[in-house]
Amino acid sequence: MSKNHRLVPVLMYFLIAFGGIVVDIIVPSLPSIQKAFASTEVLTQWAFTAAMIGFGVGQFFAGFIVDALGRKKPMLIGGALLVASLFLTTTVPSIQLVILLRVIQGLSVSLVCVGGRAVIKDIYHGEEYLKAVNWITISFAVGITMSPFVGAYIQDMFGWQMVFEAVGACVFIGTLLLSVTYKETHTNQQPIRYTTIKSNLAEMFSDSRFLRSAIICGVFYSILPAFNTVSPFLVQNQLGYSPVFYGYIALFLAACWLLGNSMNIILFRVSAATKTTVSLSASFIATLISAIYLWLNGLNLYVFVAPVAVIISSLGMLFPLYLGRALAPFNHIAGVANATVFSGSWIATAIISFAASSLPSTSAEPLLIMYLVLIVFVLAIKGNVAK
Repeated sequence: MSKNHRLVPVLMYFLIAFGGIVVDIIVPSLPSIQKAFASTEVLTQWAFTAAMIGFGVGQFFAGFIVDALGRKKPMLIGGALLVASLFLTTTVPSIQLVILLRVIQGLSVSLVCVGGRAVIKDIYHGEEYLKAVNWITISFAVGITMSPFVGAYIQDMFGWQMVFEAVGACVFIGTLLLSVTYKETHTNQQPIRYTTIKSNLAEMFSDSRFLRSAIICGVFYSILPAFNTVSPFLVQNQLGYSPVFYGYIALFLAACWLLGNSMNIILFRVSAATKTTVSLSASFIATLISAIYLWLNGLNLYVFVAPVAVIISSLGMLFPLYLGRALAPFNHIAGVANATVFSGSWIATAIISFAASSLPSTSAEPLLIMYLVLIVFVLAIKGNVAK
């Protein structure tokens, strides 16, 4: 492998991380954004949810685009639109325009992420690809979990506008590197035709293992964003902690996800069925105990966060397994397959986060009960997918 070819995956992992960063970095700033625009809590939460919706819907169409036009051109267009919309967000006069720009940011970053994941599929095959998937989830997880920590410090020192400006500057650098260092890796480009779209979707959705894996990935993806929808208001407004303190919670959860990813590498030869049953059972028990304790004794930060840490560690181990099983059979339509899985995951995340936003923001038990339902759902549908 040439030096440039070795650098390409690193650049792709860097760009893939922006999917999580763009969505989640504003989480500690939500209360400040609410005050800046004299908005309601529910409307402000839409600044978070809107990016998820754009990201979810955008990834579906991005899959067909990167298979039809190649990886590089759509990624460059997405990067340029993302930079522009991020900087524009700091100048608009209303929360409604912020929400609109967040949708555009989600759509734009979908081209970057889908293209990046498709490049990885172009480069790696077989067991090497399954290992590369673990690095894809690590890069994305670092973005989605550590960005609130970084965003909290930026918010504390410079204000919420600088959060968007800092991300815009980083995306600009990544897009510039992409334009200079990456040469197109997709040689089997498929024109966008209705018959092709119909055929590709029929092939994927007729595979029951793909469907179950994709649904499970969607549930797994929703756990942390649902937490981020509710917890900033619980931690900052109800318990009185600062945005920086909330950032440390995000950093802790990032470590939990990376721990799970590391355990997946260490236990690579242990069956997926065993890892699924053990980790989700532990998550269910921890969440149930926490919910009962909080119901009896009232809100306690550490009792609230502890079961979330167990769940996130479990998902860090399980998500790469189910993602790899969903995508492995579709080398010939890698862009469409990964876009469909991630699009479905983010649409599911947006729906579940929207449901979480309707939960009371004065107690943690409703969110934990939602987690219990989701865990039981996954255990019920996993069937033979994990074998």
